[in-house]
Amino acid sequence: MDRLCTRWAAVLAVLILCSLDAGRSVFSAAGPVVDVRAKALAHYIMGVSADLNGMAGESVKEYEQSAALNGQEPLPHLRLAAYYARLGLLDKAVAQLKTVVRLDPKGPQAHYLLAMVYSSQNKFDLAAGEYELILKSASVDNPENTEIYLYLAQLYSSQRKFNEAIAQFNKILEVQPDNVSVYYLLGSTYLETGERAKAKDAFKKVLALQPDHDGALNSLGYIYAEDGMNLDEALKMARRAVGLDPSNGAYYDTLGWVLYKKGMNAEALMALQKAEAYIQDPVLYDHMGDAYKAAKEFTLARKFWHKSLDMKPGQAEVSRKLEELEKIHALNGTP
Repeated sequence: MDRLCTRWAAVLAVLILCSLDAGRSVFSAAGPVVDVRAKALAHYIMGVSADLNGMAGESVKEYEQSAALNGQEPLPHLRLAAYYARLGLLDKAVAQLKTVVRLDPKGPQAHYLLAMVYSSQNKFDLAAGEYELILKSASVDNPENTEIYLYLAQLYSSQRKFNEAIAQFNKILEVQPDNVSVYYLLGSTYLETGERAKAKDAFKKVLALQPDHDGALNSLGYIYAEDGMNLDEALKMARRAVGLDPSNGAYYDTLGWVLYKKGMNAEALMALQKAEAYIQDPVLYDHMGDAYKAAKEFTLARKFWHKSLDMKPGQAEVSRKLEELEKIHALNGTP
């Protein structure tokens, strides 16, 4: 809306206010009710006009007056909530949005805003609850609304509710069976639940649909390396992934790990050192420790295993490797 339109909105609001006295005799008994509602509407229109002209303070006053005059109208509360959210006054925004929900339970806007506010407050359970409410409403009118399923899946993942996230991804795939991004997210989530066979199937589906998907190439190659299988294929995948994104440290880590598993330790160390230039990661440091031990660089192996534990304490396997190294040192003093 341009400034000319907002001027007409302001004129309309003034006309409503000015016409109230003239029309009072016509409305008889219903007059006072109509007066109040009309005044509320006028203040709301003036608030919108002020809002569009960048007069935030004035718009808030108008919305507050509108809400005070007609407590059954949700729109002023919705506008106030958006304003408070922009200012970071999230508790005030939530209070206004709860009023909107009470007045208009089926309206999606307040639930959307509540979900966003709750997410910014790290109240993910509450945010997920709002998205679920939207889903129930949206699924009636538009069962193919996949955007909400994706939001829900991401929220569930952030809460480590991976099975719930998987269920949402599968709902999307029922509607969009060739959605590459969702298959990739599904595969990554299966890795979190330890369902490696399902993860491999998901990544293979990604590559069938998009052969140069660097994320799927890297992930499937890494799984093969971890399982000690298909290492030649894994090496091709890892090299392709690095070629597609040569500044991705995680991809160099996968490449180095595949090379290590194939016994190509000198090349493995080169790839892992490149990875270290891009990322700091406990898994990478563990891999570097293994590779340096294989190269009989025991001091460096010890250094990187300690770095891995410093970054992620409690890794039993890394601790075991260090203990083993110390036992060897105690026996013959070589490491």
